Amino acid sequence: MLPRSVRLKFTKTGSLQFISHLDLNRTMKNVMIRGKIPIHYTEGFNPHPKMVFALPLSIGAESVCEFLDIKVDEELSDEELRDRLNRALPPEMRVLEVYTPVTKFTEIRYAEYEITTEEAIDLSPLSEEKIVVMKRSKSGVKESDIKPLILSCDRTASGLVCRLSADSAEYLNPEYIASLLHLREYGILRRRVLCADGVTEFR
Repeated sequence: MLPRSVRLKFTKTGSLQFISHLDLNRTMKNVMIRGKIPIHYTEGFNPHPKMVFALPLSIGAESVCEFLDIKVDEELSDEELRDRLNRALPPEMRVLEVYTPVTKFTEIRYAEYEITTEEAIDLSPLSEEKIVVMKRSKSGVKESDIKPLILSCDRTASGLVCRLSADSAEYLNPEYIASLLHLREYGILRRRVLCADGVTEFR
């Protein structure tokens, strides 16, 4: 049989917020082995499991909507794959869904974050016509106007909920919002990943 494409939606919370994307990659490779997942391997002299992650998360942020695409070589149900993975994963990482993907990661445009803090929040810096920060990119650090990358930022009882650009070319880390608002102690949780309309949840 041909390898079957599978998408995993999983959480990464608690102390696992402090592992890097490289560590996450290594963890998932080990989990595939421990869970006896029939993952498809690349061919050649150095075969490795074919895994593609969406939106690598910054260290120090939690998430309940991480995505990983893999291919499997055996006919297993989505439920069986989910259960095998969860038996092999640590408690702070849970596979919520396993399904056949019908969209591409390139269709992701926004991510919704909850920024929790006990500090008073002054939102006035977000009302400026331009919000210029020193932003890191693949070409280095340079001045950038992040105003167009902020879809919304609303106050809540526990802090803020922000919808920020998550396009591969214009990704905005929520840390920029926390820094702009001069927050000292806060938590960040990625709640949802959204399509181009900023409303439809990505799957």
